[in-house]
Amino acid sequence: MSVTTSSRTQYLGVRVLSDEREATVALDGELDLASADMLEREVRKLRLAGFDCVVIDLGKVDFLDSTGLRVLLSLRNTAKRAGQRLILVRGPRQVQRLFELTATGPLFDWRD
Repeated sequence: MSVTTSSRTQYLGVRVLSDEREATVALDGELDLASADMLEREVRKLRLAGFDCVVIDLGKVDFLDSTGLRVLLSLRNTAKRAGQRLILVRGPRQVQRLFELTATGPLFDWRD
């Protein structure tokens, strides 16, 4: 994989890695109201660049709120409608807990 972009808000670092098959968006920090738009923009850019499979790595996400979850659901729905794939890499326990509490975990494709 090769790094294609890297950016950071005050609360969230975003590193994008890609190869011929897929792009991975590795997050580091808080995915919440202050940073969710940045994730949405990054995934949109990848889709426009021709990536049909986007992986979002939640492994280093410290905090996920309802806005972050809404963006992930929206990205999932957009991918499904377009015949594309969105895959999530599991995050730490506190992040996965939100998916459990909201019963949204089964809606996503997961990679460990």
